[in-house]
Amino acid sequence: MEKAKYLWLTSWYPNRNDRFDGDFIQRHAQAVSAFCNIHVIHVQKEVHTLVDQSNELNSTGNLTENIIYYSCKKTGIAVLDKWISHRNYIRCYKKAIATYILENGKPAVVHVHVAMKAGLLAVWIKQKWKIPFVVSEHWTGYLKDADIRLQDQAAWFQQGAKQVFREASAVTVVSDFLGKSIQQYFPFIRYTVVPNVVNTSIFNFQHKADGVKQQFIHISNMTAQKNLADIIRAVGLVKDQYPGVTMKIFGPKHSVVQQQVLDAGLAQQIEFMGEQSQPVLADAILLSCALLLYSSFETFGCVVIEANACGVPVIVSDIAVMQELVQPNINGILVKGEEPLQLAGAMMKMINKKNDFHPEQIASTAASKYGYATVGKQFLEIYHQIS
Repeated sequence: MEKAKYLWLTSWYPNRNDRFDGDFIQRHAQAVSAFCNIHVIHVQKEVHTLVDQSNELNSTGNLTENIIYYSCKKTGIAVLDKWISHRNYIRCYKKAIATYILENGKPAVVHVHVAMKAGLLAVWIKQKWKIPFVVSEHWTGYLKDADIRLQDQAAWFQQGAKQVFREASAVTVVSDFLGKSIQQYFPFIRYTVVPNVVNTSIFNFQHKADGVKQQFIHISNMTAQKNLADIIRAVGLVKDQYPGVTMKIFGPKHSVVQQQVLDAGLAQQIEFMGEQSQPVLADAILLSCALLLYSSFETFGCVVIEANACGVPVIVSDIAVMQELVQPNINGILVKGEEPLQLAGAMMKMINKKNDFHPEQIASTAASKYGYATVGKQFLEIYHQIS
């Protein structure tokens, strides 16, 4: 019997301009494709070359990814350039969707990742072909502390998001905190929490080598919300008590953060590793006593569950979403935000009492909650409920 087909429309997805953009959405697709046929369509504005349209088509098992690139000649008028870009985006998406349906028939369900702007196409599909759709939201723009918020967007964008959520047959969010934040804008939504996934074939428990007792790791996109300045200050405070402390920072090059390390006299303690593949990150996590993520706000924490899947505890800021992921003194430590001294204390506690944590138990729990099979089945159940 042929497996049911599901069409994914993604607002973010890894592409040749940014291979990490929405990589957590790609992992969701990989998880669900173990149980059914998933066809992803993602439309991406080209930033390097001027082309009318070009396609990338990749297939692995039950997962097909169609990345479509478009570009626009600039008029020099910002409002007009945005309108032209949006028009081309919609045009490319509609053409790709129509081609998919012509060649494969109608999908059982459409699945949108990040309501705007791909959700506008799901509304169009529902109106034209009567196909129900699911929205999975990841965006920090619904959080009150976010630097870019929904309320700061143009009126058409806000109304579009409202329409997408209202027309959706189901809404999923990666954390309860995100769901409640969306309800502050759209009280009518009812949501199901379906978390991000961890690839346990890459991130898994292994007995570590000696000599990692004082090594920490941070992985992020290095934006202001990650509070690297406080992390750097904490490393300096720990160094006063433990001169052998080190930290490896993985993420894009950030000259301001690198200068902060130099100014703090911590060039021997903090090493910048750049952006790396997941296998490289897994190896580095396994050689660390803990992962640090000291964010002001998040909708989830993929690196948190990846570290835990390796059996490595975490030190994170005590914000609502981290309280969903971390049980104090079981798989990590929660620290009050903007308190480098308390963060340093947590790091020293991890150095002194690392044996209080049980890595195999941490890894097993993370795998059972966030593994591909667990999360993939959650989405499949939602598909069956609305199709």
